Amino acid sequence: MARLDELTANQREGLETLECPSIDDAAFVPARPLNQCRVALISSAGLMQRKAENIPGDSADYRPFDNACPDRDILMNHVSINFDRTAFAEDINTVFPRAILKEMAEDKVIEKAAVRHYAFMGATTPEKMQSNVLRLADELAAANINTACLLPV
Repeated sequence: MARLDELTANQREGLETLECPSIDDAAFVPARPLNQCRVALISSAGLMQRKAENIPGDSADYRPFDNACPDRDILMNHVSINFDRTAFAEDINTVFPRAILKEMAEDKVIEKAAVRHYAFMGATTPEKMQSNVLRLADELAAANINTACLLPV
């Protein structure tokens, strides 16, 4: 990630004056013990499957990734010029730790790792994403997932 002092004046000003949205109907619940968590990953890295349609930079949609999808078939389509993809290229678990989550389930640290995980394009505004986030929440509930691990990139 670039430091503010490394950006052009226009880029720096754009970030420094960016308004943070307020979402008044956000629901939070008390934390549950880890061994009762059924966990899905949700990344903002703009991940996509190889040979799939590109994700437009302003897309508010998300992409699902079944556990059967090999890591080598997951690509990063993140649009930020300030994003360093080196760690992702070396180890996908730095951005999308499906293998680590699976180990946690096998070791009984968590109750279960979801069979499907998700990725959004992080360059999209929260207001634009809200309806898709609610749709994903319904999908997670239907899959009996009670915990989402948000992976901002």
